[in-house]
Amino acid sequence: MTRFTLPFVLIAAVSMSTPIAAQTNESQPNAPATTVQCNHDDDRHANHCTSSREERRRIAAETRMLENRARRDRAQTRMINAQRELAREEQQRVQAERRAILSEAKQREWDHRRANVSLDNLSMNLGRYHTVVLTSVTGVDIKHTVAQAHHILSQNNLLEFVNPLKIKRKFRTHKRLKADFTHQSGVLQASLHREVLNEYGRFVRLVVRNHTGNIVYDARYENVHFGEMLAPLQGMASL
Repeated sequence: MTRFTLPFVLIAAVSMSTPIAAQTNESQPNAPATTVQCNHDDDRHANHCTSSREERRRIAAETRMLENRARRDRAQTRMINAQRELAREEQQRVQAERRAILSEAKQREWDHRRANVSLDNLSMNLGRYHTVVLTSVTGVDIKHTVAQAHHILSQNNLLEFVNPLKIKRKFRTHKRLKADFTHQSGVLQASLHREVLNEYGRFVRLVVRNHTGNIVYDARYENVHFGEMLAPLQGMASL
């Protein structure tokens, strides 16, 4: 009896010990966890990985597009700046040529300065006079004419300069003159008329009368500076 019972006991022990070992192995705390990879069979994980890859590709594509756009913008900016620089250089060249042409044309006119003095009873008798009155300024750019006459005749002049004209009040020396002031002995009356000959040429006629109204100086100037034209009223020789 004992001889038949022992094998059954051993078989039972072996059969009972096998599940326990398997259960022990499954519940071990240090067993490695299964890693979730993008090639996992689970549909949820596969969709998540696919979305991540698409998002990265989309971001990379947008980044490349922005970089390309920035490069195009920089290239366009450089092209515009280069065009502006060329336009500036061309404008400067044209302006320089124009200035040269204008200067040459103006110089040609001023090289032909002329002074036609038809009457001069003043230069040798200037010592008889003490005052010059600006009685008339006509023609073109009369304010400039008045300003030039004031600057020249009011500084270091043997004659007292009197300007009662309202043309340019800044240079007016007297608001009113006595009715007979210009008819007093020793007073000269000067009138200036300025006209345009051409684009650069100018002529001025200077007429000076004495206190009796008689002309003592009459001259016509072409392309002559005011300092030279008014020199006879300063005791200096004209052209």
